[in-house]
Amino acid sequence: MQRRHSNNPIILDVSHHQGIINWKEIKNTSVKGVYIKLTEGGTFVDPRSYENYIGAKNAGLRVGFYHYAHCTNSPEKEAAFFIAQLGQMKLDLPPCLDLEEDKKKSKEFVSHFAISWLEHVHKTTGIKPIVYTNYHFAKTFFTNEISKYPLWVARYSAANRQGGMQHPGELSQWQRWAMFQYTDSGRVKGISTNVDINEMDCSFFKEVTTNLSMTNNTKGPFVYSKGDRGLGVKQIQQNLLALGFSLPKFGADGFYGDELIAAVKKFQNRYGLFSDGIAGADTLPILVKEVNNLNNLV
Repeated sequence: MQRRHSNNPIILDVSHHQGIINWKEIKNTSVKGVYIKLTEGGTFVDPRSYENYIGAKNAGLRVGFYHYAHCTNSPEKEAAFFIAQLGQMKLDLPPCLDLEEDKKKSKEFVSHFAISWLEHVHKTTGIKPIVYTNYHFAKTFFTNEISKYPLWVARYSAANRQGGMQHPGELSQWQRWAMFQYTDSGRVKGISTNVDINEMDCSFFKEVTTNLSMTNNTKGPFVYSKGDRGLGVKQIQQNLLALGFSLPKFGADGFYGDELIAAVKKFQNRYGLFSDGIAGADTLPILVKEVNNLNNLV
């Protein structure tokens, strides 16, 4: 897999373990985004998730959320719990499955859990999630099937715990990482404790990010219509383009305008859906399914 690079944006990941964070101070550092722990298992909600979300957004950072999984639970129920807790919070970065405990289960069992969780979130949100784990866990418990989802990998240097190694090593399932957590002992202004620090691959960052504008969407967090913008909209555009639908003027710009409405209506007509130009619970799963089918042919 690739080495770290100075052009890669710095992304933090935080939870209640970091305590009260001074996001105004972080705004003046080189940090470009943050992953916030939202849920764990089927019942736990991180008590600082919403405060961290508001603080990070007000500081102008791109925000994503992760779910710490217990693979002995139902993956669909854990995924639904994670999505429910998102509420009206909007994602600037893809949702993430954090899976790093095997619970004495087999490689096949653990991988099946991961695929089921990732597919459920993908179909429900329309956003392709990423999977986080450490290098040795991925090598031991992940099958090749998981590689269709981007990898966020953790591996630390015993000799240089804070500075970290330059690349995590090789994995048979992935040729590249989307994000590399190179230290769990980082120090950042505004955080009084050690914090995980990551580099996000610059090409992946460009692929998934749009501007930071948010809309108040009373329809629900994963129903997209005119005026919406952000990562979910951009991935709808990317999926339509992959399937051969035309967006000649604006392309995948992350804004739900008239051009996208027309393309969504064409997609809905082709697949026998109600043609209203709104991408929601009926349209998103079929769009994701058709793109997955297309990728399987490649």
